[in-house]
Amino acid sequence: MLRSPDREVVPEILCEGDLCAQDEAIFEAGSFDNCVRYGSPCTDEATWKAQELRFHQAYLGVLAGLRPWDDADLIDSAALLGLDGPRHHDARSPRTADRTLDDEVLCDAVEDSVPELMMLIERIYGVAGMPRRPVVGAVAALAYVYCGIEGTRPLDGWMDDEEERSLCQAARVIDDAPVGIWWNGECLLPIVPRWRPPAEAFEGLPALFVARAYTVKSGGRAGWAFSGVMPLSLLDGAGARLGGAVERRMMLELWRLRRHERRSTFEDVLRKRPEVVYRSAGELCAYWNEQRASLSA
Repeated sequence: MLRSPDREVVPEILCEGDLCAQDEAIFEAGSFDNCVRYGSPCTDEATWKAQELRFHQAYLGVLAGLRPWDDADLIDSAALLGLDGPRHHDARSPRTADRTLDDEVLCDAVEDSVPELMMLIERIYGVAGMPRRPVVGAVAALAYVYCGIEGTRPLDGWMDDEEERSLCQAARVIDDAPVGIWWNGECLLPIVPRWRPPAEAFEGLPALFVARAYTVKSGGRAGWAFSGVMPLSLLDGAGARLGGAVERRMMLELWRLRRHERRSTFEDVLRKRPEVVYRSAGELCAYWNEQRASLSA
């Protein structure tokens, strides 16, 4: 779904092989200056533009399932654009929130600023239309997704108007936190240890869920809290398999992010494209569960 300037939602299939693909399917040129500054082999702008288009077309093919993950055009164009360097991770430590920010508060912010919630929630769920009972955490996660007018997020307008500044401070801390897939207290994505809560922080939470973990001074478990909690279910408990598949998907998003900033870390892409983590994890669980059920029938 695309947002038009007059706040209408315009249904459009952006990737024929992936009907729920969102703005990741739209071509947007990267930064040639950034490309040159950080040593990309493409020092000629015309060559760079051609490789940008080649990369995007290959990327769409992979999303649609029409090309393999190691597609030659994808790998070659990524190398020529300087996107395929070593994966880097954050060196900074988490900031600490003065208080927790409940998912219900973020839900209110989303519902106030996104009249088209019934359509845009598919950015999190990956299915068209509003689920019968959307999970509170899934709606809250939409607060950090660029789904508003001119590339805004529901969170941005809410922080401008919110008078309780401690809530805004917590929202900014959560914004800094990378999204993780948590399985029995372990993160299935390769984020640095300082962003991983201790075991006691998971008391009372689902065995498998997607959320951002952040440190908090009070009101949390063992000094940690979670935002945007969306429970998941895997019939065969294949958590490691789920983590590997989503990690591979997010490496593609990291390459896309590096087209604008070569220094981007893996944690950066988890912050900037949270909806891809939620959607990919949810779709994979649903697909594998369906396969498992059909084999058992």
